Amino acid sequence: MIKRSVAFLFSGRAKRPPPLALAARSGGEAARWRRLIAAVMSLSIVAAAHAGPAGTFPQAAQRGTLRVGVVHVPPVALPGAKVRTPDRLDLPAIQSLSQALGLAAQPVQIAPEDVGQALAEGRVDLALYSLPDSARAAPGLTYVPTAYHTHPQAVIRSDTSIRQTADLRGRAVCLPRTAVAAAAAATDAGAQIQAFDIPSDALVAVREGKCDLGLLDQTARQALMAYPEWRKFAATLDLPAYARTLTWVLPAARTQEVDWLRRQMAQWDASGRWEDLVRKWATDVAFDVYLDQEVPDCHS
Repeated sequence: MIKRSVAFLFSGRAKRPPPLALAARSGGEAARWRRLIAAVMSLSIVAAAHAGPAGTFPQAAQRGTLRVGVVHVPPVALPGAKVRTPDRLDLPAIQSLSQALGLAAQPVQIAPEDVGQALAEGRVDLALYSLPDSARAAPGLTYVPTAYHTHPQAVIRSDTSIRQTADLRGRAVCLPRTAVAAAAAATDAGAQIQAFDIPSDALVAVREGKCDLGLLDQTARQALMAYPEWRKFAATLDLPAYARTLTWVLPAARTQEVDWLRRQMAQWDASGRWEDLVRKWATDVAFDVYLDQEVPDCHS
């Protein structure tokens, strides 16, 4: 769109006044015309800076979609079914990265242990996984870690007797089914896991007293606690030993894509992109809980 605007301004169809007529006009009008041209060209430069360089993800550019491996792809909601926010930030991150390339996003469900073969076969262009700090890239692969580094943190009623990890033994813990780190932390502590397909269902169960606590990513929980309806659940428990980092996985030989992705992540960090994604996720999940709990209560 920006390129077409620039071409239009410098084509005959733009009906640009001839030089003598332009000179005859007031200086203010000529200055406005110059400012308009400068503004459009500036937008073109900004757009070019965000787009990938020529040759970046060539297969994706050819097909028009960026295929990204993830641990789980939520099923498409059936007609009439409720649509709720999925767990994790990998899907919104993929969408944001695809937009930077001017491509559509296509998440592909692939287990982390199978991603090397999937990349080699061209089934995906890259992958995005939440990996423990001890993870090391397999031969032929490169990791590009993001700034989204977090660990499980509990959502508990303020009047709880849970004060330390040992208190989790025998307790009912509600969490999203795909929250691998949270599940590992709860299992190791001897808790009883109740897994749900979506985070809002787990949180509704916590609010209704069906679980002793819920477990979310620490960054997501902090954003959720900004809402007044969660003040009664201000108690928490940190589980930092299960920290993970959302990490891009690419073939090591694709150095151009690796370098471009690192620059993109630096831009995301500088612009607060992860904070924006977390805030939106918390807003969406809080609204999902409202729809599932508060609205039915109003009509009961």
